Amino acid sequence: MRRYLLSYHSTYVRNWRIIGAVWVLCALSTTVLQWLVLVHPAWIGSDEGGYIGLYNYCSTTECPWNVLQIRTLSATGEVAALLVLVSTILSSLAVFSIMVVLTMLAGCLLFPNGWDHARIREICDSKRYYLGLCQMRWPYLLALVLVVDQLTLTMLGFALTLKRPPKLPDLRSTAAPARNPGQPVPRPRNISLPESYYTKSSSRLDL
Repeated sequence: MRRYLLSYHSTYVRNWRIIGAVWVLCALSTTVLQWLVLVHPAWIGSDEGGYIGLYNYCSTTECPWNVLQIRTLSATGEVAALLVLVSTILSSLAVFSIMVVLTMLAGCLLFPNGWDHARIREICDSKRYYLGLCQMRWPYLLALVLVVDQLTLTMLGFALTLKRPPKLPDLRSTAAPARNPGQPVPRPRNISLPESYYTKSSSRLDL
Protein backbone atom coordinates (compact mmCIF):
# COMPACT_ATOMS: atom_id res chain seq x y z
CA MET A 1 0.00 0.00 0.00
CA ARG A 2 2.78 2.40 0.89
CA ARG A 3 4.58 1.60 -2.37
CA TYR A 4 1.40 2.37 -4.29
CA LEU A 5 1.00 5.71 -2.50
CA LEU A 6 4.61 6.68 -3.20
CA SER A 7 4.22 5.80 -6.89
CA TYR A 8 1.00 7.81 -7.11
CA HIS A 9 2.68 10.73 -5.32
CA SER A 10 5.61 10.80 -7.76
CA THR A 11 3.24 10.72 -10.75
CA TYR A 12 1.13 13.50 -9.24
CA VAL A 13 4.18 15.67 -8.57
CA ARG A 14 5.46 15.17 -12.12
CA ASN A 15 2.12 16.16 -13.67
CA TRP A 16 1.80 19.12 -11.31
CA ARG A 17 5.24 20.38 -12.29
CA ILE A 18 4.49 20.00 -16.01
CA ILE A 19 1.28 22.02 -15.68
CA GLY A 20 3.15 24.59 -13.59
CA ALA A 21 5.84 24.94 -16.27
CA VAL A 22 3.17 25.44 -18.94
CA TRP A 23 1.55 28.08 -16.71
CA VAL A 24 4.86 29.93 -16.36
CA LEU A 25 5.46 29.91 -20.13
CA CYS A 26 1.95 31.20 -20.81
CA ALA A 27 2.35 33.91 -18.17
CA LEU A 28 5.64 35.07 -19.69
CA SER A 29 4.15 35.12 -23.19
CA THR A 30 1.17 37.10 -21.93
CA THR A 31 3.46 39.64 -20.28
CA VAL A 32 5.42 40.15 -23.50
CA LEU A 33 2.20 40.64 -25.45
CA GLN A 34 0.95 43.12 -22.87
CA TRP A 35 4.07 45.24 -23.29
CA LEU A 36 3.58 45.13 -27.07
CA VAL A 37 -0.04 46.21 -26.68
CA LEU A 38 1.01 49.04 -24.38
CA VAL A 39 3.72 50.55 -26.58
CA HIS A 40 1.98 50.09 -29.94
CA PRO A 41 0.60 53.48 -31.00
CA ALA A 42 -2.36 52.36 -33.12
CA TRP A 43 -5.36 50.95 -31.25
CA ILE A 44 -7.84 52.32 -33.76
CA GLY A 45 -7.21 53.76 -37.20
CA SER A 46 -8.68 54.88 -40.48
CA ASP A 47 -7.99 53.47 -43.93
CA GLU A 48 -7.51 56.99 -45.24
CA GLY A 49 -4.69 57.62 -42.77
CA GLY A 50 -4.31 58.41 -39.13
CA TYR A 51 -4.45 56.36 -35.96
CA ILE A 52 -5.12 56.79 -32.25
CA GLY A 53 -3.44 54.87 -29.47
CA LEU A 54 -3.25 54.98 -25.71
CA TYR A 55 -0.67 57.73 -25.50
CA ASN A 56 -0.03 58.80 -29.09
CA TYR A 57 -1.93 59.65 -32.26
CA CYS A 58 -1.34 60.59 -35.88
CA SER A 59 -3.63 62.48 -38.24
CA THR A 60 -1.63 62.00 -41.46
CA THR A 61 -0.87 59.05 -43.69
CA GLU A 62 2.75 58.66 -42.61
CA CYS A 63 3.86 58.95 -39.01
CA PRO A 64 7.05 57.57 -37.48
CA TRP A 65 6.61 55.11 -34.64
CA ASN A 66 8.28 56.72 -31.65
CA VAL A 67 7.71 54.75 -28.47
CA LEU A 68 9.03 57.49 -26.20
CA GLN A 69 6.80 60.20 -27.66
CA ILE A 70 3.74 60.82 -25.46
CA ARG A 71 0.82 62.83 -26.84
CA THR A 72 -2.52 62.27 -25.16
CA LEU A 73 -5.80 63.70 -26.38
CA SER A 74 -8.10 63.48 -23.36
CA ALA A 75 -8.10 62.71 -19.67
CA THR A 76 -9.97 59.49 -20.40
CA GLY A 77 -7.14 58.33 -22.64
CA GLU A 78 -4.60 59.16 -19.95
CA VAL A 79 -6.49 57.12 -17.35
CA ALA A 80 -6.86 54.20 -19.79
CA ALA A 81 -3.13 54.31 -20.56
CA LEU A 82 -2.32 54.41 -16.84
CA LEU A 83 -4.55 51.40 -16.14
CA VAL A 84 -2.97 49.36 -18.93
CA LEU A 85 0.49 50.37 -17.69
CA VAL A 86 -0.33 49.24 -14.13
CA SER A 87 -1.72 45.96 -15.47
CA THR A 88 1.44 45.36 -17.51
CA ILE A 89 3.75 46.10 -14.58
CA LEU A 90 1.80 43.80 -12.24
CA SER A 91 1.84 41.08 -14.89
CA SER A 92 5.61 41.44 -15.21
CA LEU A 93 6.03 41.10 -11.45
CA ALA A 94 3.63 38.11 -11.38
CA VAL A 95 1.71 39.55 -8.42
CA PHE A 96 -1.95 40.45 -7.83
CA SER A 97 -3.22 38.42 -10.77
CA ILE A 98 -6.82 39.44 -10.25
CA MET A 99 -5.76 43.11 -10.27
CA VAL A 100 -4.04 42.52 -13.62
CA VAL A 101 -7.35 41.34 -15.05
CA LEU A 102 -9.39 44.18 -13.56
CA THR A 103 -7.03 47.00 -14.56
CA MET A 104 -6.59 45.66 -18.10
CA LEU A 105 -10.35 45.28 -18.52
CA ALA A 106 -10.97 48.77 -17.12
CA GLY A 107 -8.42 50.27 -19.52
CA CYS A 108 -9.99 48.56 -22.53
CA LEU A 109 -13.50 49.66 -21.54
CA LEU A 110 -12.49 53.21 -20.69
CA PHE A 111 -10.53 53.83 -23.90
CA PRO A 112 -13.63 54.25 -26.16
CA ASN A 113 -15.05 56.82 -23.75
CA GLY A 114 -12.71 59.43 -25.24
CA TRP A 115 -13.64 58.90 -28.87
CA ASP A 116 -15.74 62.07 -28.83
CA HIS A 117 -12.61 64.24 -28.74
CA ALA A 118 -12.38 66.82 -31.52
CA ARG A 119 -9.16 65.44 -32.98
CA ILE A 120 -10.48 61.86 -32.97
CA ARG A 121 -13.75 63.01 -34.57
CA GLU A 122 -11.67 64.73 -37.24
CA ILE A 123 -9.96 61.44 -38.10
CA CYS A 124 -12.75 58.93 -37.51
CA ASP A 125 -16.00 60.93 -37.34
CA SER A 126 -16.62 58.99 -34.14
CA LYS A 127 -18.60 59.32 -30.93
CA ARG A 128 -18.30 57.73 -27.53
CA TYR A 129 -18.16 53.96 -28.01
CA TYR A 130 -18.81 54.44 -31.74
CA LEU A 131 -15.88 54.17 -34.15
CA GLY A 132 -17.41 55.84 -37.18
CA LEU A 133 -14.99 55.60 -40.13
CA CYS A 134 -12.19 53.95 -38.13
CA GLN A 135 -11.62 50.30 -37.32
CA MET A 136 -10.17 48.53 -34.35
CA ARG A 137 -6.57 47.56 -35.01
CA TRP A 138 -4.98 44.33 -33.80
CA PRO A 139 -3.43 45.82 -30.60
CA TYR A 140 -6.87 46.69 -29.25
CA LEU A 141 -8.27 43.28 -30.17
CA LEU A 142 -5.23 41.62 -28.63
CA ALA A 143 -5.76 43.62 -25.43
CA LEU A 144 -9.30 42.24 -25.16
CA VAL A 145 -8.03 38.71 -25.75
CA LEU A 146 -5.37 39.19 -23.07
CA VAL A 147 -8.09 40.00 -20.53
CA VAL A 148 -9.58 36.54 -21.05
CA ASP A 149 -6.10 35.02 -21.09
CA GLN A 150 -5.15 36.64 -17.79
CA LEU A 151 -8.41 35.53 -16.20
CA THR A 152 -7.77 31.94 -17.31
CA LEU A 153 -4.20 32.06 -15.98
CA THR A 154 -5.45 33.46 -12.68
CA MET A 155 -7.93 30.63 -12.18
CA LEU A 156 -5.33 28.06 -13.21
CA GLY A 157 -2.83 29.59 -10.77
CA PHE A 158 -5.33 29.33 -7.92
CA ALA A 159 -6.04 25.71 -8.87
CA LEU A 160 -2.33 24.87 -8.90
CA THR A 161 -1.92 26.47 -5.48
CA LEU A 162 -4.81 24.51 -4.01
CA LYS A 163 -3.66 21.25 -5.60
CA ARG A 164 -0.05 21.59 -4.51
CA PRO A 165 1.24 18.08 -3.73
CA PRO A 166 2.25 17.39 -0.12
CA LYS A 167 5.82 16.75 0.84
CA LEU A 168 7.03 13.17 1.05
CA PRO A 169 7.43 13.08 4.87
CA ASP A 170 3.85 14.34 5.21
CA LEU A 171 2.67 11.59 2.91
CA ARG A 172 4.52 8.93 4.89
CA SER A 173 3.07 10.19 8.12
CA THR A 174 -0.45 9.92 6.69
CA ALA A 175 0.17 6.60 4.96
CA ALA A 176 1.57 4.70 7.95
CA PRO A 177 0.75 5.34 11.63
CA ALA A 178 3.61 6.29 13.88
CA ARG A 179 5.03 3.43 15.95
CA ASN A 180 6.87 3.81 19.21
CA PRO A 181 10.33 2.25 18.80
CA GLY A 182 10.37 1.25 22.47
CA GLN A 183 7.08 -0.59 22.26
CA PRO A 184 7.49 -4.36 21.73
CA VAL A 185 5.93 -5.97 18.71
CA PRO A 186 2.91 -8.01 19.78
CA ARG A 187 3.28 -11.74 19.21
CA PRO A 188 0.52 -13.81 17.70
CA ARG A 189 -1.68 -15.58 20.23
CA ASN A 190 -1.82 -19.36 20.36
CA ILE A 191 -5.42 -20.27 19.79
CA SER A 192 -6.32 -23.77 21.00
CA LEU A 193 -9.54 -25.47 20.13
CA PRO A 194 -11.63 -26.83 23.03
CA GLU A 195 -11.61 -30.53 23.84
CA SER A 196 -15.28 -30.88 22.94
CA TYR A 197 -14.33 -30.20 19.35
CA TYR A 198 -12.04 -33.23 19.27
CA THR A 199 -14.60 -35.43 20.99
CA LYS A 200 -17.27 -34.45 18.51
CA SER A 201 -14.92 -34.99 15.60
CA SER A 202 -13.88 -38.41 16.85
CA SER A 203 -17.50 -39.43 17.39
CA ARG A 204 -18.30 -38.44 13.83
CA LEU A 205 -15.37 -40.45 12.55
CA ASP A 206 -16.49 -43.47 14.52
CA LEU A 207 -19.80 -43.31 12.80
